[in-house]
Amino acid sequence: MLSNTLPFLRSWSRDPVAVGLPFASSYWTARRLAQATLDAAIPGAGPVLELGAGTGPVTEALIDAGCAVDQIIVVERDGELCRTLRRRFRGLQVLQGDALEIGEMLGKAQVSSVGVVLCGLPMRAVAPDAAARCYSDAFQLMPSGGAIIQYTYGLKSPVDPETPLRLDARFVGREWRNVPPVGIWSYREKRS
Repeated sequence: MLSNTLPFLRSWSRDPVAVGLPFASSYWTARRLAQATLDAAIPGAGPVLELGAGTGPVTEALIDAGCAVDQIIVVERDGELCRTLRRRFRGLQVLQGDALEIGEMLGKAQVSSVGVVLCGLPMRAVAPDAAARCYSDAFQLMPSGGAIIQYTYGLKSPVDPETPLRLDARFVGREWRNVPPVGIWSYREKRS
């Protein structure tokens, strides 16, 4: 456990705004996020895309819930955390870079479709236009009806549903067994 915590703390100390908090999601939070993500996934549309994987507690929960490691792509900006993820999960596709530039990053990796997006980025600390661009790029990678599962430490939606994207935002629930408690949201594009 400590071997996974130290890289996370070092990453947080280098860039606290990008990481959000100095500790990873709890076991219960990871399980709940994995289940919400897999429930929202579009079968056959492609892998799970996890943005901001950290040391991988949610990645591990996805695998434990039955998602094959080769059906998960993680994006992480911090090089040390990327190395930790590659060591922990053999065969996991780890992309190092800014997840807010996901369209360009996945284009270079030749990923044309994903089944669902799990976003661990601290969207409350991200400029609204950058958050909207990230979400827009993510929705372009999914078939119609695709979902972004987002978690936040705040009490309200971390992404404004009235962005130019016009989102259907649904509060999935709050996981109290996390420090601090985590709110889980599901976003889909509004249909005209």
